[in-house]
Order: sequence, then structure tokens, then C-alpha cells
Amino acid sequence: MGLASSATLRAPTPLLERARRAFFRSFFRILLGFVAVAEWAAVAWVLHAFGVGVPAVLHLVVPLAVVVVNTRLVLPRTYRHPLAVRLVRVYVACAFTAIFCTLFLALAGVVWCAGALVSPLLSPATVATLARVHFWLTSAGVAAVAALLAWGYTFGQRELVVSRHRIPIAGLPAELAGLRIAHLSDLHIGRHLDLRELEEHVRRVNALEPDLVCLTGDLVDHPDTCAAAFPTLAGLRARHGVLVTLGNHDVYAGAETVTAALRRLTDFTVLRNDCARIGANRATLAVLGVDDLGLDWARGAPEHPALPPLARSVGEDEPFIVLSHRPDCFPQAARLGAALVLSGHTHGGQLGLPFGGAGRIRNLAEFITAFPRGLYREGMAVLYVNRGLGFTGQRVRLFTSREIAVLELHPS
Repeated sequence: MGLASSATLRAPTPLLERARRAFFRSFFRILLGFVAVAEWAAVAWVLHAFGVGVPAVLHLVVPLAVVVVNTRLVLPRTYRHPLAVRLVRVYVACAFTAIFCTLFLALAGVVWCAGALVSPLLSPATVATLARVHFWLTSAGVAAVAALLAWGYTFGQRELVVSRHRIPIAGLPAELAGLRIAHLSDLHIGRHLDLRELEEHVRRVNALEPDLVCLTGDLVDHPDTCAAAFPTLAGLRARHGVLVTLGNHDVYAGAETVTAALRRLTDFTVLRNDCARIGANRATLAVLGVDDLGLDWARGAPEHPALPPLARSVGEDEPFIVLSHRPDCFPQAARLGAALVLSGHTHGGQLGLPFGGAGRIRNLAEFITAFPRGLYREGMAVLYVNRGLGFTGQRVRLFTSREIAVLELHPS
């Protein structure tokens, strides 16, 4: 992916900001209701496609019943029997797929309504033909959406790439030319990434022989994962060590708990609004790591209060890198003189579709940030947004493979 120019963001009005905060606070409750409607809409369409009539009252009763089922059976996730776990996972995958099938049905409904406006101008035979074409195209579209998600749950979630990028760094000392950084993000160790798979990732990263490993947050989702997972994660090796910043899920799990576990169980350097230096004497590269200060789970803070004093602590001719879980502070870091910003959080959208040419993948992360995935440039500064190793919500990926990024630094 080529370098893209970052977007200019306008500050929201207070009223709009309050509305956004209210929406994100209630998002998962809203989503729960929408999922129930989506599940029934998908089922109702399949019944309709096979000529099965549905009483109108079911369109009200069934979604309400599904909300109860989802709340009591799915959300707690306390099942221990392997068969129960598998059945719940299959059910949740079907429910998640139904969301996108229903969105497609809604789009088809808009087309139908538009057609209804011009139908008086057409002959009855033409209207009947167009209705049949619309029905079959809609049915084919719903089937295609379901097939794509099925691929994402099976083959797509297994894809993992090692992406390699050559990054120009103004003022990089000659002694550090060719420095290789292995950038990992969003492991979400736990339900969707177990210790066996984590061990494989550690071996894979070590085989790349990086000079430095940078982890940009969301290591765990729950505090009790730390004790089991961090001894395995501690196997990461690099000549200049491993640097870590925390993500929003680490904050939810307890920032102090996760930090203490990292310092007790690994030899990693945890950067919480702090600075570390790579190299020796005057041939150094500063790495600044900042805490996650998101406005909510979706939106980051465009202006991070810790960045200006950290940037001032760096020598005038010393290049520096910023590790920030969310990429939203990239323009601020660029103004402060950062040569490179490493981020994650977006998972590259986790679900995407190739659209727009030049290999572009339109993805869900575009709804929450101007920097959804890959490389961006702001002046002399470069941002890299890692697609992550783990999963949020569902173990599914579509046209968005998991990623280990290797960035090789060279003087610009």
C-alpha cells in the first residue's frame, strides 16, 4: 500500500459531541436490538424465498424473543462444555452474518422503493419481469454475503502476512541504518487467541531476527489472562529489546494490573507516557510511548497531552518514534517532529471489500478513524497502522489478513 496524505479533521460542536458520546455509550444495547431484528429479517427472507408465508405478528414477537435469547444465552459466555461452546459460537457467527445480510436487504428495499416510483410509467408485464429480476438478484446477493462471511470465519481468519516496509527517517544516525522493527498490535490474547497460537506467533517473530519489537496495545481483554499469557509472550527476542504501550482493552482490564504483570513476568519496557532510547552515545533513536486516552471505544484523542512534553525531552537533532495504540494523534505527532508513528486499534477494519481500484480495501474502520490501515504521510512523518494479530468480537476476517509488520529504517 502506498503512502496516503492524512485528512484534516474538524472539531465537533459541543452538541454533536454529546450526541456522539451518548451513541457510543449505548452502542452495544442498540446493537443487541438490531442483531435480533437482523436475525429475524434474514430468516424471514429465506422463508419468503421458499414460498413460506409468515404471519405479521411474528415480525414483532420473534425479534423480542431473540433479544431475550441473546441476552440470557449468548452475552454471559460462561459455557464450559466444549459442545456448548461450539454451538454458541456457531449461533453467534450466524447472528453476525445476519447483520450484513439484513443491510443488503435494506439496500435492496431502497432499490425496490425507487422502482415503485416509476412503475406507473411501465407496462404490467415489464413491472412483473423487473419484480422477478429484483427478487432473484436480492436472493443471490444475500447468499453471496453469507458465503463471504462463511469464508471469513473459516479461511479468512487463518490468513497471516508478514508485511515489509522501508521507512525513511530524517536524521537517523548511520549506526542505526537498516534497523528492523517488528511491529505487533492487538493480540487480544484469550478467547480468540490461545497460548498455543501465541507461542507460534512468538516463534514467527523471533525467526525474523528483528532489532526491536514494538507492541502497540490490546494485549489482553481480561486481567486474569495476564498470568497465563505473559510468560509465553516473554519469549519475544530482539537485540534492542521489546517496547510496549497499552491499548484500550488493556485499560479496561486494568492498566495498573496489566503493567505490573508485564514488569513482573517479562523483561519488556512498558512505556506509559515515557521515553526509551535505542543506540548509544550520540547515535540514538528516541521512542515515545503514550497511554490510550480514547474518547470511547471507537474514537481516539486527536491531541494527546503527554506528547508535547515528551517531544520536548528529545534532543534537537535526535529523531524520535511514537508508539500510540490509536492512530488519531498522528497529525499532532507530525507537528511535534515525530519521524514515525506506530499504531493499531483498527484491526484494519477486520472486514473489508476490494473497491475503488489500486488494491484499495474499503473497510469498517473507515467509520471510526481517518487512518484505518497501512501507511500514511504527514510532511516528513510516516504513520503505520497495523492490522493486528487478534480479533475483536468475532474470530472473522474478510480481505483483512492478520499482520506482523517489519519496518526497516533508513536515513532519508
